[in-house]
Parts: sequence; C-alpha cells; structure tokens
Amino acid sequence: MTFSGGLDARYYVGTHTNEIIDLYNGAYYMDDSSRKNVLAENNPAAAQPGFIYEKLQVGDVVYRDYDSRIGQVGLFGQLEYSNEELTAFVSGSWSNHTYSRYDRFYYGGANSQSDLFNTNGFTLKGGANYNISEHSNVFANVGYISRAPFFSGGVFLNSTVSNVINPDAVNEKVFSAEIGYGFRSEWLNVNINAYYTKWMDKTMARSQEYTYYQVNGLSYDQEGNPFTNKSEGAVAVNDRWSVNMTGVNAVHKGIELDFTAKPAVWLDINGMLSLGDWRWASNANGYFYSAGTSQPMKDMFGGVASATAAEDHLKTTINLKGIHVGGSPQTTASLGATFKPNRNLRVGATYNYFARLYADYSLSASSISAGGVTNVTEPWMAPAGGQLDVFASQNFKLGGLNATLSGNIHNLFNQEYISFADDVDGTAASAYVFYALGRTYSLKLSVKF
Repeated sequence: MTFSGGLDARYYVGTHTNEIIDLYNGAYYMDDSSRKNVLAENNPAAAQPGFIYEKLQVGDVVYRDYDSRIGQVGLFGQLEYSNEELTAFVSGSWSNHTYSRYDRFYYGGANSQSDLFNTNGFTLKGGANYNISEHSNVFANVGYISRAPFFSGGVFLNSTVSNVINPDAVNEKVFSAEIGYGFRSEWLNVNINAYYTKWMDKTMARSQEYTYYQVNGLSYDQEGNPFTNKSEGAVAVNDRWSVNMTGVNAVHKGIELDFTAKPAVWLDINGMLSLGDWRWASNANGYFYSAGTSQPMKDMFGGVASATAAEDHLKTTINLKGIHVGGSPQTTASLGATFKPNRNLRVGATYNYFARLYADYSLSASSISAGGVTNVTEPWMAPAGGQLDVFASQNFKLGGLNATLSGNIHNLFNQEYISFADDVDGTAASAYVFYALGRTYSLKLSVKF
C-alpha cells in the first residue's frame, strides 16, 4: 500500500484595462456609452459636469479598468493498494478559494475594492480493478467533484463592470460512476463499460442592458403605472440586469465498447461503439438583480424588491428538463483494419460513423422572459453521417538511412455530412451547420539520421 500527497498555494492578480493607443487622426474620443453607466454613488468622479462626454486622448482608459484577484490553497492525497488480483485506489482533495475585484473605472475611493468572496471545493474518487482470471477482469470507478464557481459568470454578476457579488453563486457538482469488463487473449482484447454522470448546478449566468423611465426620480405615477418615454418630463435611465440560473442539472449516461484483434500476423482489426443518452435533468430558476445598484429587482421599471428571493423579487424559469444536450454526436462507431503484407509495408482503412448529433444551442439574454417562463425546444437532430479514411506506409533505405514514405486520404468517397450544427428553433430550416471537410490527402517522407 502506498500513499502520496501534497499541498499547493497560489495567488493571481489580473489587470484588465482598455486604453486608447491611437486616435487615427481624430482630435479626441468620447466614451459616453460606458461612462453613462458609472454611478456617482460608486465613483464620485461621475458627479462632475462633463464626465460622460469628456474628450479623451491617447493613454486614457475606456470601458473597463479593474483587477481580478484570486487566491487558492489546497491539499490532496491518494492511497493505492495492489496485488496480483486486485488493484484499488482512493484519492481526495480540498481547496479554499478567495475572489475579489478592484475597480478603478466604475468605482472610486473606498468603493473600488469589492467584498471578499470565500468558498471551498473538494474532490473524492475511488476505483478498483479485479482480475478474475488470466483473461478477464472487472473494474469500477466512482467520483464526486464540488468545484468552486468561476470569477466571471459565477462569483460576480458582471465581472467586467461591477463589484456586485452574485448572491446565488454555488459550487458546480459532478457525480460520476462506471463499471466495466475486460477480456484479454493472444489475439483479442475487448473492453465494455457503462457510465453515469450527473452534472449539478452548472453555471449559467446572463446579463443585458435595459432602459426604463423616471419623472422627478420616480418610476411610477400616482396610479402605480410605470412611466414611459411618452410621459411628460420623463428621463431615460440605463441599467443592466443580471440573472444567475440555479438548479441547472444534466445527466450523461451510456455504454461503450472497444476492441483490438490480431487474427493473423498480417492483419490488425480495431473498432469501437459508443451509445449515449445525454439530457438536461431539471428546470432552472433565476432572480434578477440590477448591476448598477446591486438591488434585487421587482420589475423592469426600476422597482426594488422587498428582499432577495422574496415573493416580489423578479425571477424567471427555464423549462429544459428532458431536452437533449447538443453539440456532440451521442452515437459514434468506428471499424478499422491494417494489412501488413510484409514487415515494411502497411495498408489500412478506418470507417467512422456519427449519429444522433443534436444541434448545439445557447440561451441568449434576449430570449429570457422576465417574470415568466422560457420553454426550450428540442434541438434539431442532424442526419447521420460518416467517412472512410485510408492510409499506407512503406519503409525503405535511402542512402543507407532508414526512411518511410506514408500517405493518407481522408474522406475517400468525398461524403457530404454535417459535423456540427447550431440550433435556432428546433428545425433544419433555421439551423446553422458546418459540413465535414471533403476529400483531403497528405504525403510525407521521413528520414532518420
């Protein structure tokens, strides 16, 4: 039995600054689109007349100027046991993460430093392999990961422009388990396994600018109706909402088979098959916050909720339970053979097959229904496809040196199939697709000196 372990510590500071380096013969530049979002209560400079429309020169900062500060300390260890029949291990780790932000653009003075966010993460894994006989073995692995949220899109509601910490930031968790069987002989090796992976609280944050109107600092008239751009004396207020979705879970499960065979000294055969079922396992909920004031939003008209997660706190629900995860084929297979007429010549071919490719999709901020429900549609599934690749190599002497001439032809029959797709509304008519490359080939000569 053996044990190994250790510790590590690290500290990172990243400075993110946009600076004017060239006016391209202009006299000045005005960054009003960014400066209008700087609040005087956060940065006193914004209260000065002409701040928004200040004429900037080379060397001046625009849009952002902040430091991201991340500290981490961790411990890890692994215990292993092995004999002729059994090999087993258990390993684990723990880490502590601290995040903060120092902003020199949207904040000033004591407001520049954000609050400190502190969280822990850990991993726990174990596995074993048991040799039933000289030819057969069984194995199993299980693991659990609790990963600290990312700086962007996790800890901070909008890490580029705001010190506001996400009150719903939680660790992303992963549980994974697999069991399998292996067979070994002089001419055949086979592995088959089944896996189950559940992703829990996957990070999904969205943010978008919006505009509401006020009259004399108020958002509603005496009847409780929100002011509009047509209201007398109305002034536009530009803000940005942020929402962090919680309860975003997904399950990936399936079976996998791979083998290699040597039925003759002149022939090698290999293949694999993977059948997966990857779906979103829950619906997600998220609350809206004002990035400018960090207040919980009551509505899209400047109203402030009574408390975080209160009944009047503006929220949204994303219905995606049971929807397939997109972006990768959930059925893949390949079969290949290599012929060796003599010890210097190799000729082979491999056919790769892809099916159940659901188009990738991403929920945009504009599609989120504030105070309502957004239903995610089943993504479009591309037609199955595949291609045949062939290769050959010949070893020979070149001026007394060992040389190899090799060549490959990918997609020999120039098959046209979709290798990736982006979904819009679940139909083929609106999907954006990428076709696999047509026939390509390469030729290479290598000489060993």
